[in-house]
Amino acid sequence: MLIPKFECTEGQTIALVGPSGCGKSTFLNLIAGILNPSAGSIYIDTTEITALSRAASAAFRLSEIGLIFQEFELVEHLSVGDNVLLPSYLGTRKDQTVIEERARDLARDFGILNYWDALPESLSHGERQRAAICRALSVRPRLLLADEPTGNLDPVNKQKTLELMHSSAKEHKQGLLVVTHDLELVHTFDAVIQFEEINQHGQK
Repeated sequence: MLIPKFECTEGQTIALVGPSGCGKSTFLNLIAGILNPSAGSIYIDTTEITALSRAASAAFRLSEIGLIFQEFELVEHLSVGDNVLLPSYLGTRKDQTVIEERARDLARDFGILNYWDALPESLSHGERQRAAICRALSVRPRLLLADEPTGNLDPVNKQKTLELMHSSAKEHKQGLLVVTHDLELVHTFDAVIQFEEINQHGQK
């Protein structure tokens, strides 16, 4: 995978499309600092992600990056509310009351507030997806990285989820990068990046 230069500006929404296995999810993990590139540098604003220690990278993710994983990654023994608030618990945020109010508003918007005190096992697949999205948005991060965030949602909730993510990006000047296989959605983004499959010899 070779991307000579990539830039996402404040409030810009970008869809990442391409066949399975072509590196889209890896690309998100590189930007988030979960993986380290073999060459080059990655900056979020003035912070060079590739120069951070493992601990500093994790702390930066908690406060500045909203991650929406393909498999949701909810903690099964925590309530839905605690899952949504987990980034703020683990980070160094002092405005916890404000964050919790915002998180509850998000849960209401996404139709899962009634499950706030329930465990994730009581949620459907789509509801778990929405809980994961609320968690990513709760701390109002600088950058949102989402891997197939609407893959398990029905058409109504898919549309609502996209609208909420786009409006959050525009209102709070957040960069939004979304991996998707749903080509019907790409027209809602400011830009689309097409990934191509690379074979074992490094050829397209």
